[in-house]
Amino acid sequence: MTAVRQATNLSDREIKWWLVVGDWLLLLLFVFIGQRDHGMAVVGALPSLFTTTLAIGVPWTIAALLLGTFRYGAGLSWQVWLGRVLTTWLVAAPLGLLLRALLRGQASIPVPFMLVLLSLGGLFMLGWRALVYWRLSRRP
Repeated sequence: MTAVRQATNLSDREIKWWLVVGDWLLLLLFVFIGQRDHGMAVVGALPSLFTTTLAIGVPWTIAALLLGTFRYGAGLSWQVWLGRVLTTWLVAAPLGLLLRALLRGQASIPVPFMLVLLSLGGLFMLGWRALVYWRLSRRP
């Protein structure tokens, strides 16, 4: 491989960590928007912001590693790429809800919260990952 080609291509390892960081920032943003929508003060909501992001992010990261959601190959179709994202989300989001309830000492999970996380959270992740696929598929 030439030096120019090495400089312009990201290795699988770099892509993986870049995706992990991007996914966690997206989850943090999603939780932040949800808190702001409920009128929670920014400073007072920081512990909840971090524990909720952690509760969703840990199952997401583990499921994504196991299901290959952080892998990208030149021949990978967008259908397979987004299918992995959707599958990972459908596994990780319910686990994240359970973990959040455990961390907060809740006996139940409110149905509206479940629906919002599964639907809007999934759309956030799919939109972000579609943008990532589009960008990666256009690199040399």
